[in-house]
Amino acid sequence: MNCKTYLILVVLVGAFGCKITQAIKNGQMAYDLKQYAVAIPMLEKEYTDADSKADKGQKAKLLGDCYDYKMDYLESSRWYEKAAKHYVNVMPKLASAYKKSEQYAKARDKYQALCKSTGERKWCIEAALCERALEEPTNTQVQMSTFAANSPYAEYGPVFYGEDFLVFTSDREESLGDEVYNWTGNAFSDLYVLNLKGQKVNNFDAIINSAANEGTACFSQDLNEIFFTRCESINLRDQYCRLYFSQRPNGFWMEPEPLMFFDERTNVAHATLVENDSVLIFSAAPYNSDGTYDLYYSERVEGGWSAPDLMPTRINSAGNEKFASSYGDTLFFASDGLPGYGGYDIFKTYLGAQGWTNPENMGRPINSGADDFSLAVDVAGTRAADIALQGYLSSSRNIGTGDDIFFFSIAQADQDSTDNPQKETPTEEKKKKSKIFIAVRVVELIHEDNDPNKPITDRLPLPGAKIVMNRKARDVDVKTDKKGFFIRELSKGESLVFTASKPGYLSMELLVNAPSEPRQDTTINVELSLDKIVYDKEIVLENIYYDYDKWDIREDARPSLDSLGKILALNPEIFIQLGSHTDCQGPEEYNEVLSQKRAASAKDYLVSQGVALTRIASIGYGESSPIDKCTCDDCSEDQHQLNRRTSFKIVKER
Repeated sequence: MNCKTYLILVVLVGAFGCKITQAIKNGQMAYDLKQYAVAIPMLEKEYTDADSKADKGQKAKLLGDCYDYKMDYLESSRWYEKAAKHYVNVMPKLASAYKKSEQYAKARDKYQALCKSTGERKWCIEAALCERALEEPTNTQVQMSTFAANSPYAEYGPVFYGEDFLVFTSDREESLGDEVYNWTGNAFSDLYVLNLKGQKVNNFDAIINSAANEGTACFSQDLNEIFFTRCESINLRDQYCRLYFSQRPNGFWMEPEPLMFFDERTNVAHATLVENDSVLIFSAAPYNSDGTYDLYYSERVEGGWSAPDLMPTRINSAGNEKFASSYGDTLFFASDGLPGYGGYDIFKTYLGAQGWTNPENMGRPINSGADDFSLAVDVAGTRAADIALQGYLSSSRNIGTGDDIFFFSIAQADQDSTDNPQKETPTEEKKKKSKIFIAVRVVELIHEDNDPNKPITDRLPLPGAKIVMNRKARDVDVKTDKKGFFIRELSKGESLVFTASKPGYLSMELLVNAPSEPRQDTTINVELSLDKIVYDKEIVLENIYYDYDKWDIREDARPSLDSLGKILALNPEIFIQLGSHTDCQGPEEYNEVLSQKRAASAKDYLVSQGVALTRIASIGYGESSPIDKCTCDDCSEDQHQLNRRTSFKIVKER
């Protein structure tokens, strides 16, 4: 899928933007400026004119990259093959191009060679997925037909606008603005609306479309709110994508305004509303992150929207998650990081009693070797009695023609009910073939002001972290990749303990239970969060309370101390000092004795849980070190409670 289709979901930096005044001197320059439509004919001529094999190989590689960005995967694979013949190492790119063009046997062979030569498990998994695609027959109960409004240009991102209209994105000639976008050679994208009964296409409202790139809209249930993506520059020279919002109070759309969830240099796109329009889910790649897109959510609050938070790690992968849409309690999204059949595949998850479920691949032919995304369920349309689910999706499976919109229908036999399309009844054959993968991400927790007592503001990937995987009573050591991930295939019903560690960080562990009977290929995404070791910094233990004038450990204090005991067990090299504090009420000497007894009581509890006595010191501070230095007679109860606390410090030595 090209950048146009993504609505410029990468930063178009300075000269890489849409309007270029520089003269293009050669194919390399056009490629560097992301003007792939311009670069291709220049590079093809340069390839023909090149004298050396090395030069021909580099030109062929660049041509393969250009055709890959333009979604012509057959041409891309052809040029990568030429590059390989000239001794340029493009095997991962060639394998990917084979997979995207559904040349699964060739892709399998390349991935198997990569698996053997590098020993990297991800290539072995890719080879297995290609083998699976070769073995798995196309589900004849799912029919695909092209969308009536498709053109020689890109069409994608369908969303229903009432019962009779479908809004989609296209870069056809009718789009506003006179500029040509040199990535694709087409116009800038706008929103269009199709009358499903008359099959007539019109530009969407003029106040929503602009000379910039617009697309991937969603609407509130009453159709009086629209959220859409626009890619432009606001206060910066560079262009970024943002979510825009508009209302229609009197039948007319108001001037759209950006929803600034992040720094201006963050790309944000592809929104959908869930939970009766009370929650907005969207895709974002925060500034200074690794550049991949994750799904975030924001809750509707009085006067606007809450600060965004990440969707669960079981949904977000090491790759990109984009193009969210919803139907009932089901969330659909596209991912190139979860195991699939090619580029982006459509996955589904639903909100159950335990939160969002593990994502499930929608399978073939909903997914293909190319990019598949933006699924829209037709709730109101007429369908046959044997059809459980129908609607539209975007795909680049028409190789070399860009993105198109396809109609799909899923037979009733594959679904429990139309209300819960995610709950499929698998055949015995599917049960035997379904695969389970575990994707573990190790991140560093970043706290506000680098204070471990303050809120977490970011999670940064930890490359090179060691993960000990206890599997069948045997420990297996692995390392995370540059994005803090590693992936493995699991057995059905398998239980594993993962322990993550890195010098300078507190080790953590996690128990993972694989499902015993997965309905489809399932990826379990989990996150292990490590804190930096900070010496001689007081860290307050939450929910450690004592009865008045007593020092024994109450039942409600045990979970917090149990967590500390677990940290000590996983990090046998550290020593701590437990401290107890009182408020300023009561005699100073009495408070000092009471706090010492409370600290000793916490120490005794940890020792009873198996922590070595020599690793813990305890001290009572009395009222001498308040957090809130209020005048005692004027302190509120909340201020007194803040000062009454039990804490610990990591010390370098006893």
